[in-house]
Amino acid sequence: MNSKQLQYFLVTVQKGSIAAAARELDIAQPAISQQLANLEREMSCALFDRSFKGVSLTAAGKMFEKHAKKLIDDINVAKMELQQLASNQQGTVRVGMLPSIGNVLSMSLIAQVSQWHPQLKLEISTGPSYAVKEWLQSNQVDIALTYEQEIEAGFMSLYPLIEEYMYLVVGVNDASAYYQLLKHRETICFWELSEFELLTPGPKDALGRLIDQYEHDTGVGLKHDKAYSGQLMTGLRQVIQGEGLMILPSAAMYHLEESKVVQSIKIIQPEMKRKVLAATNSNFAMTDAIVKMLAIIQEVTSKEQQVGHWRGNLVGQLVQDDAKLHVPGSVAI
Repeated sequence: MNSKQLQYFLVTVQKGSIAAAARELDIAQPAISQQLANLEREMSCALFDRSFKGVSLTAAGKMFEKHAKKLIDDINVAKMELQQLASNQQGTVRVGMLPSIGNVLSMSLIAQVSQWHPQLKLEISTGPSYAVKEWLQSNQVDIALTYEQEIEAGFMSLYPLIEEYMYLVVGVNDASAYYQLLKHRETICFWELSEFELLTPGPKDALGRLIDQYEHDTGVGLKHDKAYSGQLMTGLRQVIQGEGLMILPSAAMYHLEESKVVQSIKIIQPEMKRKVLAATNSNFAMTDAIVKMLAIIQEVTSKEQQVGHWRGNLVGQLVQDDAKLHVPGSVAI
């Protein structure tokens, strides 16, 4: 008996037929049939009743299903623990973050680690907020840099970093009606945003949920009809071309502001902001490498805030002492 046979067995049970399991696994049907037959011979009993309609479990099959699920769970846990062990031994820390956070932190973080912490190996992955949360939960990353909208009770230990301000972003384009209307503005009331076509992500994304929350709290409905790919850089290109406006933190577009291709207008009444946090998976032990990386992330966040790249208020302080982490105000949920 091997893990492949267990997987084929459980997928066949779930799908109700060998043909459906073959499609799900993208494997030839005879290969699955052969593996299931081998499994039944090893168990010395029939696990399935087969008919032209599909398959159903025998009494023995129902009993075996419980054991198969437990065995697969144990194998997956063993894989994750071994991956964690290998990562710890190599001093590797895997950090997942959103593109907007990566835009302000990635290069500075890489430089800081390379110059001052050569014993650490940093691996960065970027993706949408829901993907970063899934990576942390499945132990594909050690640290997730994410937003308060993605907090999930039960497995996260949280270390607040910054409460960032949100801005209306307009392309500096003389041919754009948006720019002509807004180029002299430094602030804009939230209700005024309802007058403009916005490029916004859907509610699956943390930013989409933040915008929904402010709409709900203020009673102001915004226009979300412009086609948006969900990709930050693509959206900013649309903004630069005058095809719409975006709501973003300075972290996502400060470099374009410095190049004078976009202008940011702070959103007020109410002031629009959100917390950014570092999160670890509380189901896994904290290594010295992870502790050090959390402190480095806090240090780089502070530097980027001080130079104005990441505008907002620092909300957490990590203090490192002999590779042990003391986090005033940290939250474990």
